[in-house]
Amino acid sequence: MTIITKRREKGLKTTYLNFDLIYFIQLKRIASQFSQEELSFLMGRKKGFIADREAFKQNKELWLGDVSAMAKIFNCHTVDFFRSMDGIPKEIKLWAVQSKQGDFIQYKVFQVHEELPRELLYMMNETDPTRRYHENEQVTFRHHAKIELSHLMMEGFFDNQPKTPLEIFTVCRNRAGHLIRAGFLEEALEECLGEAKGQALKRYKHKDMGFVYEAV
Repeated sequence: MTIITKRREKGLKTTYLNFDLIYFIQLKRIASQFSQEELSFLMGRKKGFIADREAFKQNKELWLGDVSAMAKIFNCHTVDFFRSMDGIPKEIKLWAVQSKQGDFIQYKVFQVHEELPRELLYMMNETDPTRRYHENEQVTFRHHAKIELSHLMMEGFFDNQPKTPLEIFTVCRNRAGHLIRAGFLEEALEECLGEAKGQALKRYKHKDMGFVYEAV
C-alpha cells in the first residue's frame, strides 16, 4: 500500500461547518464520477484546489461562490451541502489519510482527541481516475471532446464573451451526452490555446468566474 497523503498526529483544527461541507462535496464528487482535478477544472480553479481541501492539509475554506458553482455541477441546491449544527461544537481537530491500493484510492478522516484514541469519522473508496477508462474509451472520449469543441469554435461560441469551463462542458454534454468527460474536454481546450488563426483560444483568470476561455 502506498501512502499518498498523511496528516501529522496533532491534526488540523477546522470548523464543523467546513468539515461537513467538504465531506458532502466528496460524496457527491465520487458519486458523479468526477476526479478531484475534473471538479477543480469545472469550477474554474487550479488543479489542486479540491485535492487540497479534501486532504485537510490546511484550513482552506470554500467561498459561497464555490458552493454555488458546485450546486450547478451536481444539479442540486446549495442547502444540500449543509446540515444543522445545533448542539455540535464549533471546532473539530482532524487527521486525514489517503492511500492507494490497486485500482482504488481510499480516504479516511479521523477526529483527534486530546486524551483518547483517534476516532474514524468516515471512510470512502474511489476508483483511481487514472485507471477508470480503457484505452479505447480514452480514444473515444478524446475524439468527441475535440469534435464538439471544434463545432463551438466554428459557431463563434467563444467570440463575444468569456466562457467558464462549466458552460463549455454543459453545452458539449447536452450535444453529445456522456461521451463528453470533463478531463478529456480540458485536454482538448489545452490543445486550442495558442495563436493558430481561427482555432486559437486564450485562458485567463476572471475576477468573478475563475479561469475562463475566450477567442483570441
